Amino acid sequence: MTVIVTRKPGGITQLFNTETGRVAYKCKAESAYMFIEAFGGIVKFNQKGALATVTGHLTMLESCDVIKKGHTDYKRVLTDIIAAHKEFAQKASDKHQNEIKKLENMLAAP
Repeated sequence: MTVIVTRKPGGITQLFNTETGRVAYKCKAESAYMFIEAFGGIVKFNQKGALATVTGHLTMLESCDVIKKGHTDYKRVLTDIIAAHKEFAQKASDKHQNEIKKLENMLAAP
């Protein structure tokens, strides 16, 4: 069995089981939000360790709620998700830029 672990914005980790096709999103923070198409909206992880699982056509939520378009908090939560994505992208960019700089310094060294 192979599980591919991917960090996502907002303190969420994606676990993908290559044998079963099962995708699980686990919250690493006390609470977080993520737009997950399989659930038809924004999944609100209510506590640390909360899970959202997708297997084929089956979806399961543990300690999570779904905020759908039209909900009074939808726009505010979507704004939070956008901010988390921007921060995540900036940190990833900074990390890669540092790695590039380190390699360039190695190349320039005598």
